[in-house]
Amino acid sequence: MQIFYKGRIYPALFLMVLIAACSGKEEKFELYSAEAFIYSMEEGWELNASCSVKGFTQNRTGEEYSAKLSYTADLITPDGKKLESVGEGLIDQKSKEKLSDLLIETQLQIDSSYKPGKYKIAFNVTDDLTGKKISIEKEFEISTE
Repeated sequence: MQIFYKGRIYPALFLMVLIAACSGKEEKFELYSAEAFIYSMEEGWELNASCSVKGFTQNRTGEEYSAKLSYTADLITPDGKKLESVGEGLIDQKSKEKLSDLLIETQLQIDSSYKPGKYKIAFNVTDDLTGKKISIEKEFEISTE
């Protein structure tokens, strides 16, 4: 009878340790799913770009969670020239539930002085609650077709 009891306690103990280890795991602060779409317009192009962010710090006050992220967007030309802060913004989000991820979006007007070629949009995001910074790039192409 004792052997049967010992055989059940170890799997239960292992399961409790595994659950405790997983519940305290902090999610990595990262950007993902970057997208960039370019639309031809009469006087040039319009760029719509976005990415998602997760793993940011959240403050909890009573029943409310809050997160604060600031971002800039840089445009990188085909010859490698970086045009800094062509877009910027602040996300100051509050919710009754813990936030899993947030969407960052920007829209730019690109005039006809820009030559056809492969460009990049770079999102630079700062978690304002911790000061942590991350970046992600997405390539897109301007063509005359």
